[in-house]
Amino acid sequence: MTATTVRIRAIEPQGPLFEGAIAVYGDAFAEPPYSDLDRGREVRARIRDTHRYRKGFRFLIAESADGEVCGMAYGYHGEDGQWWHDAVVRWVGPRVAADWLSDAYEVVEVAVAPDAQGRGVGSALVNALLDGLTERTAVLSTRTDSRAHELYARLGFEYLAEMTFTAGGWPFYIMGRRLR
Repeated sequence: MTATTVRIRAIEPQGPLFEGAIAVYGDAFAEPPYSDLDRGREVRARIRDTHRYRKGFRFLIAESADGEVCGMAYGYHGEDGQWWHDAVVRWVGPRVAADWLSDAYEVVEVAVAPDAQGRGVGSALVNALLDGLTERTAVLSTRTDSRAHELYARLGFEYLAEMTFTAGGWPFYIMGRRLR
């Protein structure tokens, strides 16, 4: 499978395609380095209870030629008062925050089925998610021990900081890309 054999499209966070996307997410994050077997349930709840109501919310899936969901991505406009946004603002300080987070689209989650990874699906999802946005920047976080940051760097994201979100927690790279 290559990126040319997937179809990227927006869906609502409900129904069989959404559940397929959550299953892909669960499978992707069950793999090392994450090895998190319960993450799909958590992300489903965050999307349905909170994230779908945020300004600029977009939920995309990648479908293979046979109609199977093989990837998902979503994001929204970041604002003061949102947990991730506020944590990063505190960490990076006022100058970096003003430059990168004052008008930013937050790429919240990207997941690709393990058997489709490394074939352009993640790139296609991120590019489609950012296409046509009016925000000045796009920002995200990714664990330092995953290979995802290599994908984001290839897509033009810069390393802004390395931080932990919780005391003793895993380190994350904060990355940003200028959109205009």
